[in-house]
Amino acid sequence: MLVTQREQQIIQEFLVKKTLTVADMMEATGASRRTIYRDLDKFQLTLPHMDIYLRTSPEGYYLEGNLARLEQLQELKEFSPQERQKAELVLLVTQHFSLEELAERFAVSLPTVISDLKQLEKICEENELLLHQGDDIWITGKEETIRSVLVSILNDAMSISEALNGDFAEGKISSFLETQFLEKAKTVFEKNVEIKAVDKSKVLMQFFLGITLLRINQGKTVSTGLSRKPSKEAIAFVRDIIQELGGTSFNLAEIVYLASIYDVLYFGFGREVLFMEKFDSQFSYKVRQLISEVSQKMDIAFIKDDKLYGLLYAHLKETEILPDLSSEKENKFIKKIEADNKKVFKVVQEVLPKVFARKFSSTDIAFVTLHFVATLERSDLVLPLTAAIVTSRGRISCEFLISHLKKNFPFLKRIDIIQMSEIPDLAHYDVVFTTEKELDYIYVSRILDQKNTDDIRHQLRVIQQEARKENREDEPRHTVDLSRLFTISNTLLEQFSLETLENPADLQAVIERIVQRLGFSEKEGLARLLLERFEATHLAIPDTNIALLHGLYETVPYPLFKIYDLEERIEVIAMNQEKISVNRVLLLLAPPEVDHYATYLLGRISSSIIENKLYTKIYDSGNQEVVEELVKTIMTESIQKYGE
Repeated sequence: MLVTQREQQIIQEFLVKKTLTVADMMEATGASRRTIYRDLDKFQLTLPHMDIYLRTSPEGYYLEGNLARLEQLQELKEFSPQERQKAELVLLVTQHFSLEELAERFAVSLPTVISDLKQLEKICEENELLLHQGDDIWITGKEETIRSVLVSILNDAMSISEALNGDFAEGKISSFLETQFLEKAKTVFEKNVEIKAVDKSKVLMQFFLGITLLRINQGKTVSTGLSRKPSKEAIAFVRDIIQELGGTSFNLAEIVYLASIYDVLYFGFGREVLFMEKFDSQFSYKVRQLISEVSQKMDIAFIKDDKLYGLLYAHLKETEILPDLSSEKENKFIKKIEADNKKVFKVVQEVLPKVFARKFSSTDIAFVTLHFVATLERSDLVLPLTAAIVTSRGRISCEFLISHLKKNFPFLKRIDIIQMSEIPDLAHYDVVFTTEKELDYIYVSRILDQKNTDDIRHQLRVIQQEARKENREDEPRHTVDLSRLFTISNTLLEQFSLETLENPADLQAVIERIVQRLGFSEKEGLARLLLERFEATHLAIPDTNIALLHGLYETVPYPLFKIYDLEERIEVIAMNQEKISVNRVLLLLAPPEVDHYATYLLGRISSSIIENKLYTKIYDSGNQEVVEELVKTIMTESIQKYGE
């Protein structure tokens, strides 16, 4: 039997003092008289089930019966409304409960449970689950969705360190599950599973394995119709786990399911495309399309930030398997993000579901908004602002403030100092600061404390999101002198060529002719690899004439990048899974044991092809001189940014 912490305190007082007055109980618990009487009413209803009875005497209340059974009482953990709702969800996907049973389980009133169920109904609707409400209450839905919801609840309820330490039985939410399966998954990962990933990804994979073991034990298995084929690396990973588990039986659908989860959690994005055995080109295209459409609607060149694509890819990929279960109406985080970034939030809210053709929670929209906002604040590449500071102070003290402003807001490209006595027309400045409180500009305090900095940040966000900037020349950046990078970049440039290829109108024949022209040994194996990789990734870019062939092969002696113009157009499946006609093929090749310098430079080329719409146009129609100049630019920028 479960009791609250307060009820447990009262029972302990009974065991020590035998007889208690209401005043004694109020003093022991700090509760009101009304609350104590409610607890006593509950004792009269529940304790008889344990052959224990609450009696009264002139001295007060006492317990009578088999008091030894009081040791079996378990203290009910205190839950916030959100925690209780998630715990109820965990119970309802595995068992049927009545309203009264749920109320007793969590020591709350029937109206509280009814209110919880209204919130659960919204969560179920958003995640394509069905809450059944009759004499009994339970939840049904697609098995893959139920598992994702359970993992999402665990992920919200436990910290990374708690999960790595395996504190499942003590967790408020995890204790409602059969924790031996979570512990078993943790043990498997500790023994033999080696994954080069951050702790968060390891923990999520561990959770998915634990929940899978639990659901299989409950007789619940996934369907066989999973849409995506997992990578060979993922299949091998899952087979290693199964071998380590021993007794648990996994059918093919379960292996494919876990392997697909692995691919989501350990997926690289565009920059590593050459070195990946499997690449989700359709998803990558949608991320690229998202950045492009937000850029167009905001009239801001977000595409210039080479970090944005990867950050969005990682976040949005995770939303495929981890639903958001937060209460959107009560989420202060969402409201703050929307209030501080109204324009970006509105555009993301419109474009995100349209591009990906699915619903997103307000929390996901808020996080995607933050990624775009962070792009504006991260550097002066996307939307640099020119500023002035109007002051009566000397240059030295102003230079100190300017230094701090640029450190906190690197997108401020230039800050001119203007004395109060000689204020010119300031219309050509994007931002005007001042050290004088009486002036109607953005105030900068002498010490630029945190409150002042936050206030400035808020005002600059509004200015950035309203601004319309002309393209400006980038300021020169300091290069990094790395001789190895220079050597490899020179080799890539020397080997680069744009050639015309006489070809039949067939992809396989095109690949075979390209391989013949390269002249490397084991031509059949290389041609087969390139065809298999293209059929797995479909790296033909929609609305262009180009397809990308890429791979690693033993007989390729050095990294190379080449372009072939086809005399006959060929039809291929593009990144958006639609057929397109192409007449230009881009080829990226390297040996399997290529060093990390070459990996980095080839990765920069591949990402420029896939992620950067401006560069894609040049690859699509530029002649040899134009494309070669672009590759030189990419090599130079890559060397400058190496190590960032």
